This record gives sequence, structure tokens and C-alpha cells, in this order.
Amino acid sequence: MTQTDLEPLAPQDALDWYLEHRRDSLRTATRRKHQSALGTFVEWTDEVGIDDMNDIGGRQLMEFKTWRKTESDLTVVSLNGNLAILQRFLRFCENVDAVPEGVANRAPLPNVPPEEEVNDWVPADKAVEGIRSYFRQFEYASRRHAVFELIAEVGLRLGGILAIDLMDFEPEEMVIHLRHRPEGTEVYGTPLKNGRDGERIINISKQLREFLVDYVEHNRADVVDEHGREPLFTTPSGRPSTATIRRDFYKMTRPCVYSGDCPHDRAVSDCEATKNANAADCPDRFSTHPLRKWAIMNQLDQGMPKELLSDRVDVSVPVLDKHYDQRTEERKSRRRREALEESLNEYAIADGGESDHSTD
Repeated sequence: MTQTDLEPLAPQDALDWYLEHRRDSLRTATRRKHQSALGTFVEWTDEVGIDDMNDIGGRQLMEFKTWRKTESDLTVVSLNGNLAILQRFLRFCENVDAVPEGVANRAPLPNVPPEEEVNDWVPADKAVEGIRSYFRQFEYASRRHAVFELIAEVGLRLGGILAIDLMDFEPEEMVIHLRHRPEGTEVYGTPLKNGRDGERIINISKQLREFLVDYVEHNRADVVDEHGREPLFTTPSGRPSTATIRRDFYKMTRPCVYSGDCPHDRAVSDCEATKNANAADCPDRFSTHPLRKWAIMNQLDQGMPKELLSDRVDVSVPVLDKHYDQRTEERKSRRRREALEESLNEYAIADGGESDHSTD
């Protein structure tokens, strides 16, 4: 299609059309991600004076990529994700005759180095156990303590945590039901990442059951959310937001809180990050996703088969291997040796001797 065959379309109108077109095919969280990434693109077109999608070509896309890199602190992986969303948007614009055919393929996707494709940082065992020990003693069965324990034991996503209703927790059976309740109806509003495929029943330990029972009995606010449902985890006004839980984590995972020490030799009186409002500025604080990764690695170390863990944490085995199992080869080898000793007689330790963990 030539430039003269195009139909004029303002960038904001194109975005509105795209979001409406994808309304039924995108989950809520994905739709918000698309709206955010493409909203930035529309802001850029306004800044540089482009008021018609007809004027978008390869040169403009390269200029946008350069602007996006210099005006934000996005990692290469995040930038790649944003530009991939832009590419899908441009394919839609091709279909409605708003940009020349082939423009979507000219979106400049960066090459992602393998070392940047996987974020392998997880909190140290000492940090996780230190946080657990502190909150079991000083803030037992608070909301943030209960949420931390649940993620550390099971490895749930933040969206899964927020999706749990009070009725989904069955203490007698020691299970939690994860149910997909998408937005768009009167009674729902907490979708799971993988939709119906993400629904499952989570088995929990006796200790975690007691934490949650004590939280419900002593610290849970007796409220309903905007859909009339009773969340398991609450604020005085209803179901907490993702930002609320994230702020909880930033506050509670600062080393100065749970250990009284600062790994960076900062004086508490001089460090702005010791103020709750500035907790995100602490270089050692972390949010829910690193704890999820720690929980998955910990369960692998305890001997849970990957096929069972895959169902428990709702990721495929290949994704689990690539993004979550970042144990060292030595650590994996030790675990394999222990499994062999437990399962096969010829690997069992004889006469009280010690196992050689240097080989499989």
C-alpha cells in the first residue's frame, strides 16, 4: 500500500481502536501493560509533532527507540518487551490502513544478550530466614507476615495472592483454592495470569496453616471488596492493591529492619531508606518475585519433582528450568546424590560413612 492509499488516523485514536479490538483477547494485566507501553509511544508522537499514524516509518521508529532508551532506565529485556508490543500495534495499524504495509517489521527490536534475558538474582537463604524469624517474633500473623510466609513456602505470584478469597482457604483440609475470576462481571475482578489454566488447589504445611488461621482470627479486617467478595488478605477498606503488597515487602526486607545491620555500613540516623516512605531506596530490599524464585529453588532443593512443582507454581518445566532453577551445578549435583541415596540401594551410605557429593 502506498502513502496515498492510507487513511488518516491520529495516534491516540489508533491506540483506542487497538485496545477496543483486543479487549476480549487480552487478560486484564496484559491489557494494562499494552496500554502503558503504547501510551508512552503516543506521548512521544505528541512531543515530536506527529499527529497522523500515516507519518510513521522506519526512521521514526528508530528515533522512538533511541528516545525510549535515553529517557528511561528500562533494561534491554524491558525495552524489547515494549517494542514488541509496539510491533503488534503497528500490525493492527497496517490492517486498518493507518501505516504503510511492512512498517511493523521495521520496529527496531534490540538483541537481548543471554546474560540479560534471565534475571538470576534471588535473596540469600540467610535473608529469607532472618525476615521469617524477625516477623514471627515481633509481628506474628500480621498481613505482611502471612503473605511473606505463603510466598516463601509455596512460590505464588503476587496476582495469585491477591486473588485468594476467605472462602478459598480451607484450614481443615490444609489447602488453598486458586480460582480465576476475571474482570468484566458484577462479582469478579481477580484474574489469574494463565486464566482458567492457572486454577489449582495448593497444599500447605501445618505451620503455614496456623499462621493463616491466626491472621484471620486476630488481624484480618472483616471487610468486602468492591465486588462484594471477602478477600483473605485485607486492608481496612477492602482488598489490597499490588502496590500495597509491594510496599509491604520493601519495608520488611530492609536488612536494618530484620537484622539491625546495614550491609553497606550506613548509619541508621543518616540513611533516608530507613524511613518507610523511602524503603524502595534500600539497595537490599526486594519484592515478591525474587521471593517466589527463592521458594521454587528451595522446593527443588527439598526434592520436589519438577513435574509436580510445575503444577504447584503454574509454570511449564522448560520455563522453570530457564527462569527459576538457578542453582549452581554443584548444588544440583548434591541434591541428585541425596535423591539417589534415598531411592537406590547401591548409592546408600554404608557403615555410617559419609556420602561423596562430588559426583552423581
